[in-house]
Amino acid sequence: MPEPAPVLDLRAETDEDSLYLLTLAAVSSLPEIAGSVECAVTLPRREWEVLMSGTSDLAMDVARRDQESGHGPVSRALAGQPAFIINGYTTDTRWPAYWEPLADAGYRSIASVPLMLEGGRVAALTLLADQDDVFTPSVQRRLIAFGHVAATSYAMAAELRTARATADQLRSAMQGRTSIDVACGVIMGQNRCSYEDAFQMLAKASSHRNVKVRLVAESILTDLPGGAPATHFKG
Repeated sequence: MPEPAPVLDLRAETDEDSLYLLTLAAVSSLPEIAGSVECAVTLPRREWEVLMSGTSDLAMDVARRDQESGHGPVSRALAGQPAFIINGYTTDTRWPAYWEPLADAGYRSIASVPLMLEGGRVAALTLLADQDDVFTPSVQRRLIAFGHVAATSYAMAAELRTARATADQLRSAMQGRTSIDVACGVIMGQNRCSYEDAFQMLAKASSHRNVKVRLVAESILTDLPGGAPATHFKG
């Protein structure tokens, strides 16, 4: 039986936090690289909106300028293809003007690989090193493989975040429904009316006060002599 594919733990409260955990995991996955290595992730979401995270502001700035210009390794990765500038002494004919701003930022080499996400979306995982020739062919292959794992892991973290938010919304809605039902019971007992009539009273009060029915119900329960009774919803 084949072993399950590895998954990174990118669980976090926000997309930005998950991406930051991803950048840390990417840097720690290459312990053999000498010198300093920084990482940035670029994730276009909607038109003109780009989500970014990184291990340093400088790394994010390099990735941002590349993405905005549409010309460089990051832009190539966002188009679905890995790209590398491995040193500062070999002329790269694809981006002849790229080396100077890269060197000005203190970097000697850059690697950017695509993260293929659902819905045809593509993010770019970019690593920047302060030394030449650290992104060897074997390291490049590992980064590309890491990109596959990272894309799956990020998607799983996002799905978990969505599921939790949906569960919280459902729980809140059901708890609100419980408050309304209890308040209707109070009104029914006080006015000897049906549930439908009691709910209509709540609805009219809600419209008159311009507040939600749930808030009217909760105010009725709070005003009871013994205070609001405990309401329970088993989620």
